[in-house]
Amino acid sequence: MNYRTGKILLITSLLLLPAAWSPAWGEEPAFLYTHIHREGSSVTREESRVEEEASSKTTTHSDVSVNLPSAPAAGGMVYPYLAKNKLPRASIQREGGDAWDYGVSAAFKGEKGWGLLGRQGEELVPPVYSSIRYEGEGLFLVKGKKGFSYITADGKPAAPPMEEGPSFYREKGKYGISDRAGKRVTAPLYRQVLAPFSEGIALVEFSDGQKGGVDETGKVLFTADFDSAGPYRKGLAEYRRKVNRFNWGVVAGAVLGGLGGSDDMLPLSYDGVKRGYMDSHGRIIVDSRADEVYPMTDWGTFVKNKGLLGFVNRKGQYIIPPGRYDLSGGMLYEKEGLVTLKDRASGKMGAFRLEDGRQIMDFLYDRIAFLGENRMIYKKAGKTVLAAADGTVVKEIPSGAVMLPYSEEGIAWLEKGKDIQAVDLRGQTLFTLQEGEAVRPFRHGLAPVKHRGRWGLMDREGQWVRSPAYKDLQMM
Repeated sequence: MNYRTGKILLITSLLLLPAAWSPAWGEEPAFLYTHIHREGSSVTREESRVEEEASSKTTTHSDVSVNLPSAPAAGGMVYPYLAKNKLPRASIQREGGDAWDYGVSAAFKGEKGWGLLGRQGEELVPPVYSSIRYEGEGLFLVKGKKGFSYITADGKPAAPPMEEGPSFYREKGKYGISDRAGKRVTAPLYRQVLAPFSEGIALVEFSDGQKGGVDETGKVLFTADFDSAGPYRKGLAEYRRKVNRFNWGVVAGAVLGGLGGSDDMLPLSYDGVKRGYMDSHGRIIVDSRADEVYPMTDWGTFVKNKGLLGFVNRKGQYIIPPGRYDLSGGMLYEKEGLVTLKDRASGKMGAFRLEDGRQIMDFLYDRIAFLGENRMIYKKAGKTVLAAADGTVVKEIPSGAVMLPYSEEGIAWLEKGKDIQAVDLRGQTLFTLQEGEAVRPFRHGLAPVKHRGRWGLMDREGQWVRSPAYKDLQMM
């Protein structure tokens, strides 16, 4: 499994999500779309950690963002980037393109900034950028002394990616539509462009103050009542009646006594944004008038109203009927469509399948954490167990241990007391770190390891590919 696109979502509290137009990346205002989907990878200065009190070491993992909201990543996608003339471009959404495929393993932070490492740990790009982010298709968005630009994996300048399709021009304070060749399709009719073209629809404010959707010819598709909105994705657009600022936080490690994960495991905390979702006809699918509506996933979203929490699919139908559930300590594993919830009466955890809402684990557990690769951890009756996704016990694990998610190669880190071990899918030890005080998940057989305050790159045999020399190091 590629854990960047596995989309395991931690619900430690509830989801943190963006406001509306805000100064992401410093110079360029951007609407931050709220779907949790990690298109690429970038690096961060901030680390969030979860650790067991009994543990003397700290297993950490960072979110993927430097000087920008991630969110996920982004989650993870920033819509739209604005040109210097402040005209919204078409939404750029990239589903594929692993940085590894272009020879890049990680981003590293030196004394003067961030650079890139190759598959063998060699320095491909010197550490001269204040931020660096993988955009897909072998392109990296970097911030240098002269602002933002694009480079390739070998550090050479590259043209920015452009989405083919209609865009907007500005004239005398209003906006009009132009086609992909730059020919004007409409006169400047719109006060604002609220969301650029995506799936053939843009959201605009008309000259009379109404808001709605238009197609590529300028035909009005619908009008709707909202304050701000994001672009369409898979037939739905998020709209908002209230906006608030937020920041992502990330927790690492499936902690046996807490929870955590990789950069697909995102702690969620409700931000007070009054969001809802509408379809391509402007029909309300999820109403923003509910007490709390959480960001949309590929399966649907959580809705809380009058003290009851439920899960609705992308058609607005309840899959998990409203009940006295608590999201704190829970996890949504989007790739497999699984979610854990806490029963407010008993305080115990259970698990549901989002495809049909069927409960697959009763409310009997103190903790449940998905690790990917058909593995999970649960804590019940004082015992902590590594198990297959169907509940079959693989191995009992010492109480107080800390475990990170499995990589696509089936390797995970397990911290037991003073020891940090690499383990396989059976929970068997592959090697024990002799040098290392913090680790991050494996990816493509490599993992960041911290020793004496510096980060290096280690392979699955426990050998240094790059000796600890960096202030920070993030897998791409």
